[in-house]
Amino acid sequence: MARGAEGALLLLLICFNFGNGLHLEALHSRNENKLLPKHTHLVRQKRAWITAPVSLREGEDLSRKNPIAKIHSDLAEEKGIKITYKYTGKGITEPPFGLFVFNKDTGELNITSILDREETPFFLLIGYAVDEKGNNLEKPIELRIKVLDINDNEPVFTQDVFVGSIEELSAANTLVMKITATDADEPNTLNSKISYRIVSQEPAYPPVFYLNKDTGEIYTTSITLDREDNSWNYPLLGMGPVWAISYMW
Repeated sequence: MARGAEGALLLLLICFNFGNGLHLEALHSRNENKLLPKHTHLVRQKRAWITAPVSLREGEDLSRKNPIAKIHSDLAEEKGIKITYKYTGKGITEPPFGLFVFNKDTGELNITSILDREETPFFLLIGYAVDEKGNNLEKPIELRIKVLDINDNEPVFTQDVFVGSIEELSAANTLVMKITATDADEPNTLNSKISYRIVSQEPAYPPVFYLNKDTGEIYTTSITLDREDNSWNYPLLGMGPVWAISYMW
């Protein structure tokens, strides 16, 4: 701020509570046409409260980390009134009930069960600070809980049998077919990355087909397919279904 210019000095006092709750108190002091003296007493003009997002890993007993979050308002100290805290949302007032419990006096939030990201990847809870008559003393606040993924799902083929065909005497590296699988873990992560491989093929040697491990595409090798020299049905075995490949003349 340039000397002599009008402006406002905004000081932020950030206080961390146990768990992942974050209470923010904003102090606002306005000074007209001069710099704010170093020892000027700051009078609070505006106040707010917020919480930081919470991340919890699925498949683990998280009760040892309780409380996982906390909301807090300092109005009790300021105005000498009784404050009661409460939360609403999935896991408390919506199914699955009882997943989270809270302390109405301290604002602490505890978890009671193991989370499953594939069932619920994200929770949005709303926190309240109310007086003895149930009136809101603060604007309701959002508490976002993200469930972190673990690699707890096996890939599943989209079909029991994949069938492809190819003409005899086709050139090497000809695309024959493509196999596909899905994984229920979090998309676009290593946990859901799928790699394909051929477990066996007949005849085993020399191999007639090769597989792109990343795309699931099956191609011919440099061996020329001849229907009169070989059986016209080549079964390929994978980690689940049978991949039946025939070639035509």
